[in-house]
Amino acid sequence: MARAVALIGVVAMNYAGSLVVPGTDRGFWGRVFDPYTGVLSTRFAATFVVVAGIGISLLTERARVDGDPQEVTRSRLRLARRGLLLYGVGYFLDFTWPGTILFYYGAYFMIAALLVRVATRWLVVIGASAGIVASAIATWSMWRWDRGEPLKWLNVVEVDSLQDLASRTFLSYTHPVLPWIAFLCAGMIIGRHLDTLSSWRRPVIAVSAGVIVAVYALVSILDRTSSRDGLIVKRLTSMQTYDRGLLYLVSTLAIAVIAVLVIVWLAENFATNSLVVAFQRAGQLSLSLYLLHVLVFSMFVNWFGWIGGGSLSTALTFAGAFWVAGIAIASWWHHRIGRGPAEAVYRIFGG
Repeated sequence: MARAVALIGVVAMNYAGSLVVPGTDRGFWGRVFDPYTGVLSTRFAATFVVVAGIGISLLTERARVDGDPQEVTRSRLRLARRGLLLYGVGYFLDFTWPGTILFYYGAYFMIAALLVRVATRWLVVIGASAGIVASAIATWSMWRWDRGEPLKWLNVVEVDSLQDLASRTFLSYTHPVLPWIAFLCAGMIIGRHLDTLSSWRRPVIAVSAGVIVAVYALVSILDRTSSRDGLIVKRLTSMQTYDRGLLYLVSTLAIAVIAVLVIVWLAENFATNSLVVAFQRAGQLSLSLYLLHVLVFSMFVNWFGWIGGGSLSTALTFAGAFWVAGIAIASWWHHRIGRGPAEAVYRIFGG
């Protein structure tokens, strides 16, 4: 269910970002749905990655708990194969759908193959380090840019070499490993403690909510003073997605954690509700639905020109219509047929 809800937001943001020229709609909702500076920018994608981390922990729990070398190897190979498939598909999909998260998603899975047996405290260290390093590199890059010495290898758009591929994967563009692996690590930690969820859900939600309030209060205070005039402070405290600021990372993680825990609570307490069941079934076909939303957009906008105009209302109506139909079709498919077509290929290749 969490995958389905997160994917609704991903589709809405993708359609809005593709149909509306960023910065042209300065109304309230235009600012909210701006893919670069809006308050919702990449929040849904981050939630999706946290859910992926939970799924990885559930998938590899036996290997992690038992420690059997053969089971550990099987789990690592399964994650590596799945990651490689997503990485390859995402690479070619990027030519049609620039910045697709599938490309980065594959990289996360391949890295997760190395983290199966890593202790929880080290997952915390890895996640925190990813955020700090990414922020430091972004700040250094901006400092060089201000001096007229831009680092082209940190702003890769087209991949023409292995260096470009490495930079695109780990450092640049939409969802690079640094700092996005932090969201995956957080999800893996949550997944390892789902059996005791009832005892820590409320405290974690309360702490996460406090973090969000504190971050936005601090940003508001800084905006009213001259504290952010310096490049380093401004960059580290930036709430813009592509600045890789620490405050953005912390607040986004807190939002994603709250979203996941609330959705899980709803799924547990309303498990037989028809709408909840439909979302659960649709979540099982999230890969198929993600690929389908790219195909539908290409057909209706790029190939046949049936949808255009560039207004936010058009983009959100388009996204809403896709998801009403998508959830209905996916729920029917899962109930009647089972795995989605993309999921079937995914399992065949990845195990």
